[in-house]
Amino acid sequence: VLGGMARSMQTGLLYTGPVTSIVRSQAVPVSTTPTEAVIRGFRIRGFPSRNALVRAVDGTSTILMALNAEKLANADGRLQRLSREITAYADGYGAVLAMRRRGARSARIAGADLWLALVRAYAGRRRFYLVGSTADVVGEVVARLRQSEPTIDVAGYRDGYVSTDDERVLAADLVATRPQIVFVAMGSPRQELLMERLRRAHPAVYVGLGGSFDMFVGRRRRAPRLVQRLGVEWAYRFFAEPKRLPRLPAYLKFAWLLALNRL
Repeated sequence: VLGGMARSMQTGLLYTGPVTSIVRSQAVPVSTTPTEAVIRGFRIRGFPSRNALVRAVDGTSTILMALNAEKLANADGRLQRLSREITAYADGYGAVLAMRRRGARSARIAGADLWLALVRAYAGRRRFYLVGSTADVVGEVVARLRQSEPTIDVAGYRDGYVSTDDERVLAADLVATRPQIVFVAMGSPRQELLMERLRRAHPAVYVGLGGSFDMFVGRRRRAPRLVQRLGVEWAYRFFAEPKRLPRLPAYLKFAWLLALNRL
């Protein structure tokens, strides 16, 4: 169901127009939401392309939360609540198909591509902060970003093993260094709940990335482009990472609900 109905979608060119600094002191959702739908208690905002979402975060303070079949099937109440306050977008084709059932349209915007689009669009114009994975991995991520984007301003970075005391130090560092875009790659729902708390201390654009840092440095494999276009990247990840198999029932549940139109 998830793959058969999927269609490849154009993502457009990266935004390279003028960029303003974040001027809103309060945490607010992005202002451009072409379409939206409520699926299993989640409010999902639709965007016609990745480029549209990259432009939409300009000048805002929000959290970008990727929604896929697994999150929709699990229906975590904390994430459902948060989705109504921030910017949840269709990361997986399951979310795209579910939105279509509600008469809403959206491109599939993979978080693993979105964060790099934000880097390319705003390097030299915004300050970044990275949190996630191991110290070795995040350090390598920063080194590679500085090599590929010489103008990038990285305010700071650290691993994703954040204790309560670490979180206080991290929040203080965000306040001191004032990054406008913060990437958090820790897995769900931990990363979303952390971003919610950090945003109270320092308004910025926070982006949840899961395992994207590990993919970026080659510690995890990304599905081939053809698999991505066919809409079955989720299945490839089970093949490439057998340890994810305990999460398969959530995807099967989602496919069943989608087939029965009970989302």
